[in-house]
Amino acid sequence: FLPMIDPGQTEALDDTTVAFTLKEPSAIFASLVPDILVVNSKVVQENESDGDMGEGYLIDNVAGTGSYMLKRYDPARGFVGERYAEHFAGWGEKYFQEIEFRTVVETNTRIQGLMRGDYQGLDGYLAPDQISRLREDEDVQILEEESMRVYHIALHNGRAPFDDKNFRMAMMHAFDYDGYVNDIMQGTVARNPTIVPGNLWGAPDVPGYEYDLEKARDYLDAYKAEHGNEIRTIQIGALAGFSETEQTAALMQNSLSQLGIDSEIESSPWPVISSNMQNPETMPDMLPYWKSTYYADPNNWIGEQYGSRYAPTRNVSAYHNDEVDAMLEKALIITDQAEREKLYEAATQQVYDDAAGIWIYNTKWFGPYASNVKNVRFCPVGNGQDMRWAYLED
Repeated sequence: FLPMIDPGQTEALDDTTVAFTLKEPSAIFASLVPDILVVNSKVVQENESDGDMGEGYLIDNVAGTGSYMLKRYDPARGFVGERYAEHFAGWGEKYFQEIEFRTVVETNTRIQGLMRGDYQGLDGYLAPDQISRLREDEDVQILEEESMRVYHIALHNGRAPFDDKNFRMAMMHAFDYDGYVNDIMQGTVARNPTIVPGNLWGAPDVPGYEYDLEKARDYLDAYKAEHGNEIRTIQIGALAGFSETEQTAALMQNSLSQLGIDSEIESSPWPVISSNMQNPETMPDMLPYWKSTYYADPNNWIGEQYGSRYAPTRNVSAYHNDEVDAMLEKALIITDQAEREKLYEAATQQVYDDAAGIWIYNTKWFGPYASNVKNVRFCPVGNGQDMRWAYLED
């Protein structure tokens, strides 16, 4: 929000109307409004300390407007929410009076707990074999929705040899997309050939690159003809504890080996990887990770991943293309969605043609819940599950 609006430029016109005065035109602002967390100013101001605007207080307290009030919070154990009966949106005939979110680190413990009835739901970030195991239990249901969480391999376009299109094209054809989607992920994801989710407007109709080591060798030969036969060892990052990224790295390493290219895989925890991504000097050559839905607008994907204005914090691949930047900047200003759609399709097509990354799949969300949990509403923004309408069937 910092590039868009300054503190003090928001005004309550009446009890139900807020006016935002932006510093610059922004076509994505309306999409971002749901991310604005509204707090009770009186409560926050009463708990200010040394001008921190209540930051210390809000670490383990809330001053919000949600349908559930915080009853207990412990980072190691989780938190408990208690229904706020007077919530402005009202309630249905059935609801949860209290919801507890528990922190359970070990995956097998979570699964067994759901099957035993210790829990009525899990977060859904489970491997395909674990989903299959839960499907076999008659007391468990698996809710399924296509999300907007795109899995891809970021390529460092600003560092040799990845600054050469022929080398990047070789990488595009060196990844076994079908093998990964159908075998490793057991068909639990949807092939997504660009960075924009295929179920969102702004995604161009492209066939997707195919796994073909002969084509990869041809592009590699074209690269060597210009730059010589010596290719340094390629660094592949992976998120420690996330088997999908480690399997992706291993699959890519196998293809590189067949192409005669040495590579090293380094698995690190997310905080380490996230920090390394912010600096072009420490960003790995290749890094598989997910681009989640922070707001449902194509700029969330094609803009933030490949627009120069977002480098290096979100555009971690050091991709810069003046033509693409011009289209992305225009799409941020105009409000005609049809025109914006054309711009995003064209920009995504150009990034696709430039082989700026390896785009693999769009996530499907699997919500494991007890069979008597009803009316959970799914939202692709953050893979959220809205619980205010949910209840237990008698």
